[in-house]
Amino acid sequence: MKKTLFSSLCVFIVSFFPLSAWGQSELNPAIYVMLDTSGSMLETPLGVPTYGDGSTEHPSVTGLESRLYMAKNAITTVVNAYGEVRWGFARFKQSSGLNYFCMCSDEDDNNPSCTGGNGLWHTSDACNMCDLSDPEYPDYDLPGTHDRVCINYVGGIYPGNGGHLCCDPFDPDLPLEGADILVNLGDNNGSSILKWINHTENSPGSPVGTGTDPEIRGVGGTPLGGSLQDIYNRLSTTDIHADPRKGCRPYAVILLTDGDEECGTDPEHWATQLRSTPDMASSCTVGSQCPSGTCSGGHCIYEVKTYVIGFGLNPSQWLSVRAIAQAGGTDEPISAMNQDDISSAMASIIADSIKTELCNGLDDDCDGAVDEDFPVGDGCDNGLLGECFRAGNYVCSGDETGVDCDAAIITPVAETCN
Repeated sequence: MKKTLFSSLCVFIVSFFPLSAWGQSELNPAIYVMLDTSGSMLETPLGVPTYGDGSTEHPSVTGLESRLYMAKNAITTVVNAYGEVRWGFARFKQSSGLNYFCMCSDEDDNNPSCTGGNGLWHTSDACNMCDLSDPEYPDYDLPGTHDRVCINYVGGIYPGNGGHLCCDPFDPDLPLEGADILVNLGDNNGSSILKWINHTENSPGSPVGTGTDPEIRGVGGTPLGGSLQDIYNRLSTTDIHADPRKGCRPYAVILLTDGDEECGTDPEHWATQLRSTPDMASSCTVGSQCPSGTCSGGHCIYEVKTYVIGFGLNPSQWLSVRAIAQAGGTDEPISAMNQDDISSAMASIIADSIKTELCNGLDDDCDGAVDEDFPVGDGCDNGLLGECFRAGNYVCSGDETGVDCDAAIITPVAETCN
């Protein structure tokens, strides 16, 4: 008996190759970290006073960690982990100088070793007198000790002239209602940021940035709007124009705050303005003249998103900063109650800000190459044999994240004797 064998004309070759996993080149974002340096940052996330920021000069009550201490550690972790980001760093505007402001919720300035017996006790306080004695205000005065109570900085604590709500306590004509840009946006500037948050200070930063090892201190009100305005001004006058990849690079501000607006400035307005930041050093009449593709008012326009990390906020404060995030194009603030929460939030913001090369026939990451991370045009086949075999080439997939082979798929038929 003759056995008739039936077989498929085509043999399928099965392989698992995740084309979507082809490496994608990333254009690193430019991010300003705007760190809240108000007095409430000297409390724990639950609002317990720590009477210090955990630094060498101003330790906290044993067993307590301030919000400022946690925030510094989190920023340190993220800057070290993402050194390729084009970082910038800012705090609320402060006046500064050696022993500029001395706060005494527990200490008495009656040191008999000082002239006339009038002066603070700690050697580093150099017989200065108390500038603020308010047990309700978060300060650097550890209870029951002659610790150092003077700091080299002060924010806007008191109302002043001209309707300003947050002014230098020694100068009512000096509003402190914005930001100090401590580190301008730039590549490889992590070390310039880290010196401000390393929990030690061997020289004050007066004027800003001149100290060899200055330190962030928490004191004063919360000028969220004025701070965003100063970042907007810096971006529009200098930073964006100086960026050789400004047409593609994503820009963002991370506003890390433990409170809402206290100084009468308008954070929602400036978060909105940041989304259409002009390069004031440019000129244009049409969008095609701009790397961003957008021209308005005679200048090229760039989007800068504002992300908000709300640290230990109450429900009312949350609603306030939520409006800032929505105005800034990021919808919702990110809640944080500890150091790890802040690190995680910052990492997620970076991931959301990274611009990758897509497979779409465009130079998405502005490196002069198109679809360079994908094997577009390389030969491929349909994985079949025999009469079903067809050759083709890789083309971009519909979702632009990978490639597909354009070789035709032939449906197998029963084998015949031909």
